[in-house]
Amino acid sequence: MVSITSTQSLTNALRRSVLDVQTQLSKTQAEVSTGRLADIGLGLGSAIQQDYSYGFRADDLAALTASNNVITTRLSATDTALSSIASTAQNFLQTLVSAQSGAGSDPGAIKGYAESGLKALISTLDTSVDGVQIFGGVNTGVAPLADYFSTSPSTAKQAVDQAFFGSFGIAQGDSGASAITDQQMQTFLSGSFADLFSASGWSSNWSSATNETVTNRISLSQTSETSVSANETALRQLAQAYTMVADLGVDSLSSSAYQQILETASATMSDAISGLTSLRATVGVMQKGVSDANDSLSAQRDMITTQIGSLENVDPYEASTRLNNLTTQLETSYTLTGKIQQLTLSKYI
Repeated sequence: MVSITSTQSLTNALRRSVLDVQTQLSKTQAEVSTGRLADIGLGLGSAIQQDYSYGFRADDLAALTASNNVITTRLSATDTALSSIASTAQNFLQTLVSAQSGAGSDPGAIKGYAESGLKALISTLDTSVDGVQIFGGVNTGVAPLADYFSTSPSTAKQAVDQAFFGSFGIAQGDSGASAITDQQMQTFLSGSFADLFSASGWSSNWSSATNETVTNRISLSQTSETSVSANETALRQLAQAYTMVADLGVDSLSSSAYQQILETASATMSDAISGLTSLRATVGVMQKGVSDANDSLSAQRDMITTQIGSLENVDPYEASTRLNNLTTQLETSYTLTGKIQQLTLSKYI
């Protein structure tokens, strides 16, 4: 049998070899550069399923961490808002106590402080973070409270006006209000007026927030409440205390009826501040829960990164050695190809 070898067949064989080496060289260069397998599927074989599983879990952890970062921002804003509300309430309580003792008891001035406090309360409870109403419960797209003092009377303002007129037959500020006794005022404050700030009265006249608060998944196995509703008892009590001083015509009442409002407002404000303390503690627990969840997620991410690395990472020394060998092999192939291409019969005839 006669085997015929031509320069063309040798050249073609070397060309195929060069292409193969170039492909291997390109993959090896990528592995040296990234420290990872250039072709995960080819490199891992059947272990690719485990690698994908780790990847999916890493994605879940990353998504939870991103979500928790948003939650952390909202809870921080909630804590700041409640702190501001508590500070204003404490200052107003001190003003009420001083007024009862006769110091700085000008009804007009006290009324102004109450109006400012109510406006601040409403504004703070309408706080939004990235378009989300943090005190709206699950109704995060609508501000919980309307402006009580708007030109067009709010539902809450109308309800207070109607309750006062229904009890006394006159409007707040009317000259006839001076005839209202302290007992009549106390009956009103603990009756129809207080009803406006009950859970049902608040939802009907004041708040568009839901009692149900936002619940989020903060880890692979844990969910947690992550918001506070404007319907909380302490917040309703604050509005009640501010409103009775701001909008029951204290500057037109008898001194005894005025004192009754001051006493009732002080007691209500004191209860509200106590409730605020508990509410802020609850937010603190939420923040701690999210922080602990983030620590756990971080540890899990590190572990999974290590597991993925054990599958996908390459030995840098081995990869560099392989790169050098392939580079040498490619250079040799180029040299042989050049020499073979120079072989022609004309040089030997």
